[in-house]
Amino acid sequence: MIVLNKRHLDAILDTDTLIGLMAEAMRQVSNGGAIQPLRWGMTMPTGGMMGMMPGYIAEPECFGIKVVNMMPANVGTDFSSHSGCLLLFDSEHGQALALLDAGRITARRTAAASALATDRLAREDAAVLTIVGSGEQALAHVEALCAVRAFREVRVCFRNPGRAPDFLDALPEALRPRLRAFGSVAEGVAGADVVCAVTASPTPVLEAAMLEPGMHINLVGACTRDRQEIANDALPGCRYFVDARASARDQAGELHSAIAAGVIDENFPLGEIGEVLGGGLAGRTGAGDITIYRSLGVAAQDLVVADYAYRQARHSSLGQEVAF
Repeated sequence: MIVLNKRHLDAILDTDTLIGLMAEAMRQVSNGGAIQPLRWGMTMPTGGMMGMMPGYIAEPECFGIKVVNMMPANVGTDFSSHSGCLLLFDSEHGQALALLDAGRITARRTAAASALATDRLAREDAAVLTIVGSGEQALAHVEALCAVRAFREVRVCFRNPGRAPDFLDALPEALRPRLRAFGSVAEGVAGADVVCAVTASPTPVLEAAMLEPGMHINLVGACTRDRQEIANDALPGCRYFVDARASARDQAGELHSAIAAGVIDENFPLGEIGEVLGGGLAGRTGAGDITIYRSLGVAAQDLVVADYAYRQARHSSLGQEVAF
């Protein structure tokens, strides 16, 4: 078994490769090539949560489980917001192939999935990107989304604007001149072409009045049904896509809230992003559409990355081999 840490994964995984892997994963989700039991979480007295995500994919055939911990004490520290490990098994004998840093995989594959959806749903001339949130996912999203659109301006909305210099220092130098810091979400979103909400907010950070024709929105944070990043009344009229129907029905807070309020019905989601990739479902139909990609994260995304990283590590003699 090979153990791959954050350093190993960063040496193996570049943004373009990750976006391609996400396309592969999402196609399998939509064509029946993945088995993905719903994510299950155990909440602890401290307020932390341990989440478990098992899954199987047909191509390349493998299965595994990610165990990831979301701990309140990690906020504002150097610890990943999602700490844990991913265990990859071979499909024939069930032998452990690799143990990987789940925090790094989660951050980078989530951002790559948003970049993939943005590439398929956002206007080609999108020039202004706004990130609502300033944590680990915000950094990953700036890098990934700038790989699919030539944004001339990247806005980041901070709860604490004093964090802006540290955020800037963590970005690749080439991206720093485009960055603008905002303390107000409404001001940061005004005039934006693409908006990524990457918060853990229990209440909406995006209101109906903030949405503008032609905008594309990635809803990435607030990944349990008791949290939501967009207001109920902002949803009608939008073209709303999900990564996987089953997980959206179970875990998307804005869907549960808006359906319960009678604002939308259960048929509101148009479908999965994998269906758009396969050509069976239209994405953006006009320049004025407001499109939404609801990312909850699925096991297929983790598994395609884990398998690729494992094979590359074997080829390049990276990682630490452990007898098992």
